[in-house]
Amino acid sequence: MGDNRINPYGPGPETAAARSRGVSRGGEAATGRPAGGTSGGGDSLRLTDTATLLRQAEARLKAQPDVDAARVEAIRQRIDAGQYQVDAERLAARLLRFEQAL
Repeated sequence: MGDNRINPYGPGPETAAARSRGVSRGGEAATGRPAGGTSGGGDSLRLTDTATLLRQAEARLKAQPDVDAARVEAIRQRIDAGQYQVDAERLAARLLRFEQAL
């Protein structure tokens, strides 16, 4: 049995049977048409404007480096020179704001 992170107990027999027939939980075929229906033409997919924008944003994010190396080096130099100081109150306020956003 494969890794099923949503349901750690695995799919039930109905779900597995429905998947093998290409039927979703709502009783529709995976194509969005009622189960058992036939179509004379090919299936098509149309993305909404929001989905298109999300894909573009994802592509731009993937193109960005994970770490801003220049900023890391600048901070490293400030630490080495003894010029980097942590504002504990500001740090605590940001941690609380982050926690509340979750």
